[in-house]
Amino acid sequence: MWAKSAGNDAISQETYLPIEMEAGTWDADVTFYESGKPSEKGKGVQVNTLLANGHWITNDFRIPASEKFPTYQGHGVWGYDPVAKTYVNTWIDTNDQSVRTDYGFWNAKDQTMVWSSKQNDGAGHFVDYRMTEEFRGSERIFTVYQIGMYNPKLHPLLKIVFTRRDAGIPRAGD
Repeated sequence: MWAKSAGNDAISQETYLPIEMEAGTWDADVTFYESGKPSEKGKGVQVNTLLANGHWITNDFRIPASEKFPTYQGHGVWGYDPVAKTYVNTWIDTNDQSVRTDYGFWNAKDQTMVWSSKQNDGAGHFVDYRMTEEFRGSERIFTVYQIGMYNPKLHPLLKIVFTRRDAGIPRAGD
């Protein structure tokens, strides 16, 4: 049996609200961007399962193959890290050559999660990314931006509009 850390008791339940809001099965309408303009579309499904304590969630995202793109699958785990005192996400998928780790904060007033990450491009450069996830009831809007290396302008890469498929919240062990 694992002992509880003394600091965990002081964390407000509101801290875990965005994690619970993301739980469930979501249909995804995906827009890809090239040179700042929408270029391609796709459809997929994301299944998000809360761990039993509601403090962490697993994401499994799939987009079937199309004429232009192979099958995509991504898998993540995120939650609030009580040691780092921030939200942390770890993501792997069939497009990346490495694991991506994101650090985020929750803007409760706007119901928006904001994530930042830095990932090696394989050529010795670290590329900065910013992701926003807006919660709008039965809809979530997840947008990924690359931050320019020489000019810190945001370049949209991807926008996903998720629509909740069911009202159930899957939890580990269900």
